[in-house]
Order: sequence, then structure tokens, then C-alpha cells
Amino acid sequence: MGIVLRRVNGDDFYRTFRDMQREIDNVFSGVLSNGKYTEKKNCCSPNVDVYETDKSFVLEFELPGFKKEDININIEDNIISVESEQKFEEEKKDRNYHIIERRYGSFKRQFTLPENSDRENIHAKFNEGILEVTIDKKQEEKEEKTKSVEIE
Repeated sequence: MGIVLRRVNGDDFYRTFRDMQREIDNVFSGVLSNGKYTEKKNCCSPNVDVYETDKSFVLEFELPGFKKEDININIEDNIISVESEQKFEEEKKDRNYHIIERRYGSFKRQFTLPENSDRENIHAKFNEGILEVTIDKKQEEKEEKTKSVEIE
């Protein structure tokens, strides 16, 4: 059994329409604010690659611009959650912004752990904007295929 992706409230049908409305609002607010176009995007869900090796399951998240200290990984029951928040830097008064496109906001991605995952052996490392979460597989106790039976 592989890792199962769980949908969080942010991944719903109406998100596309809300994003379109936000873009329209931003265009008109830019026209009304001396031509400065400010596109404030939500952080949304980061891209993630999920793969399996002989000994583990691996989740690789693209998190450019995030800090290791701001990322939380939690396990509750059989669900692993990865979440973070990226804060918007205040506009500096000495700069004459024309476009602001940096993303900010929070995200939460959840995955159901496979039955053969070892909850006690989960490791994470963060390097150059990539968060790699490795979930070791439980070591199956190998039964001996042959067994001697004593005769009484």
C-alpha cells in the first residue's frame, strides 16, 4: 500500500474562481492606486514528489524562500502533516514598487501513512529550498521457509 494524498480545505473546486476574483480585484486596485499593480498571492500548496524505495517512502517538497525553523511536521494517528507560513515583508517606504508578486500565506499538506511505515523512524532534512521527509518501512520479520519437526 502506498502513501495516500489527503485533501485539505485549500484544495477545493472553488479555489480557481476565488483566485480569478482576487486577480481582478488586484488589477482594479492597481489602477486606483497610481498604477501600482500589487499581486498578493496565497502560498497555496507546494509541489511535492512522492516515491518509494526498498527501505522507505520519501516526500520531497519544493519550499523556496522558506526557513527550516518555520516548517512543522506532525504525525497524528496515521496522518503525516507538513505545514508552514511565509510572512509578507512590509513594503519599504523608500522603494517605489511597481509590481509585488512574492507569495505569502500558509499551507498544510497531509498524507496517510502506509500500513508498513515505521512511525518511529521518520527523518527530515531541508536543503536549498527542498524538504525531504523519509519514512522508513517496518522491517518484516522473515519467517524461515524450512523448519525441522522433532519426532517423539
